[in-house]
Amino acid sequence: MKKTNLKSQSVGKLLVAVDVGNTLIKLGIFRHSEIVDHFQLATNRERTPDELGLQIKGLADGMSISREDLDGVIISSVVPHLHWSLSHAFKRHVGVEPHFFDYRWNLLKLEVHEPAKVGNDRLADSLAGFTLFGGPLLVINFGTASTFNLISKKGAFLGGAIAPQMEMSAHALFHRAAQLYEVQLIPPQSMIGKTTEEQIRAGFVFGFIDLVRGLIQRFKNDLKEPKLKVIATGGWGKFFASHISEISEHDPHLTLKGLAIAWKQRPR
Repeated sequence: MKKTNLKSQSVGKLLVAVDVGNTLIKLGIFRHSEIVDHFQLATNRERTPDELGLQIKGLADGMSISREDLDGVIISSVVPHLHWSLSHAFKRHVGVEPHFFDYRWNLLKLEVHEPAKVGNDRLADSLAGFTLFGGPLLVINFGTASTFNLISKKGAFLGGAIAPQMEMSAHALFHRAAQLYEVQLIPPQSMIGKTTEEQIRAGFVFGFIDLVRGLIQRFKNDLKEPKLKVIATGGWGKFFASHISEISEHDPHLTLKGLAIAWKQRPR
């Protein structure tokens, strides 16, 4: 792996943004609100603060980053079990106390019945989406679950939908159905599969493409916005953006960018 020395780049304090998901922990390094490097770690709920801290310190050392180079650390997490470990990992091994982003920062108006239950990653996605693209807007994060986040013309989070993720749904089927087996989830040549593999691919790939396209249309209908802008992010975001014309933009780092924006707008 090529060593990145951020000290040799332009002057300015660095922000570490951390998006803790159910499958991956994504870290983004920002300078002047621009992402300059990014990394991924597997999410492991049993990892100790020292295990996490040494991994993070190893990344920092590889980029020649010291405590003095950091403006701060902001974390969005949907895995509460790791909050204590992450906090102590950064304090002990990096020398900085992280800030945990959530709805109490009041950076978005939440027009939902249970604001405290909106995922912090969804808040970051919505904040970044509205800041970068304006509203009304639908941000779809194809992560461990597929989350659909609707933002109004004035930047309020209106709610959305949560759907299963294609790959995880396929794993569940293969685990329960003895005569079916895992296949590469790519579009087949035809909807009419001639082999078991083609039929699985047709059902899952075309089925999930139509699921996403159908939900997008329902959002447009309910909001009465036929030209609603749609943005994709998350692990499967590029795939769906390439197969669904209604998705106008794909940004793999949208959640991390939302955290960087939240850091600039944070309560003082």
